[in-house]
Amino acid sequence: MEDASQASEPREMDVSRTTIFVLVILTLLISILGTWTVLSQLNAATPVAADRTTASGQVSFEITPPPVTAAATGQVAFEIKNPE
Repeated sequence: MEDASQASEPREMDVSRTTIFVLVILTLLISILGTWTVLSQLNAATPVAADRTTASGQVSFEITPPPVTAAATGQVAFEIKNPE
């Protein structure tokens, strides 16, 4: 019967439900605050005007056939040993 009474008592290393609840609430608040801050910064940003100058260029390419690989032959030898 001693084991059953000890199992119901909280251990010193256990974290209480209140502590977990407070940590979850703090995490949610920090996440919401961070999201709000980023969205506020995005709304306050001014768009950068693109350079409207026109440019021209010339591109050329050449299609070459793939390199020919020489056929290779080889020889492999292996030995299967029984486990000892």
